Amino acid sequence: MKKNKFYFVAIIALVVFLVQPKVWHGLRDYFTKIDFETQLGLKSDVESNRSNSQLLELDLKDKKQIEVAKHSNFTQTELEKSKHSWIKFSGVTATGKLKEVNLVVTPQSLNNDKNSEKELKDIRPLGWHDKQRKLAKIPIVSPNLINFTLDKNRVFTGTKQTAETLNQVMSKVYESVLTSGQPARVRVTPIYKIVSQIPSGLIIESRGIGTDPLDFKIYVINQQKGYRLNYLTGKLTEER
Repeated sequence: MKKNKFYFVAIIALVVFLVQPKVWHGLRDYFTKIDFETQLGLKSDVESNRSNSQLLELDLKDKKQIEVAKHSNFTQTELEKSKHSWIKFSGVTATGKLKEVNLVVTPQSLNNDKNSEKELKDIRPLGWHDKQRKLAKIPIVSPNLINFTLDKNRVFTGTKQTAETLNQVMSKVYESVLTSGQPARVRVTPIYKIVSQIPSGLIIESRGIGTDPLDFKIYVINQQKGYRLNYLTGKLTEER
């Protein structure tokens, strides 16, 4: 009897604690602003986690991209592994959300891929709707930088504006490697809110090797000017 009474009092105390305004708002902010991987402890980079949280808090309406940092966060050890082209996909979470991709682009890996459109035709990434004319199936990395097989775990649902902006960023890497003749390290990290199927945006960072001056870290926002994108359902509605 005493044991049951103890549990009852403990539950009441916990409920009273949780309904306090500061506690409730803190929990709400944590579970809606920090991405799924951070909450599960799948990321170890503290600086990266803080950046992700801050990006989701910003008012980025009508923006296509913003600078996250003046320089990329690659370590010297990571750059030393950048002599030959390679690509490593980290897979997806339990709910199918894309994880980060790391790669090295070399002059030899560059190509004018013509098959990606055909491959994308039968792929249905999370949140995709066939009748949404402003949506696009976007490879997380441009196939023009390095050859890889496209599938639903390497493609995300985004807006046509995002596809265009991402292509411009990837083209910057392409042109830098082509001009300098030197490799470049690239990392793409999709950023999600906890309740979503579609990324709010992608952090893209790149660093040139050798004499290549390429060095940036930016955030490409997944949105379409004049429209509101529902990151949970993938529905795109025109703003009135």
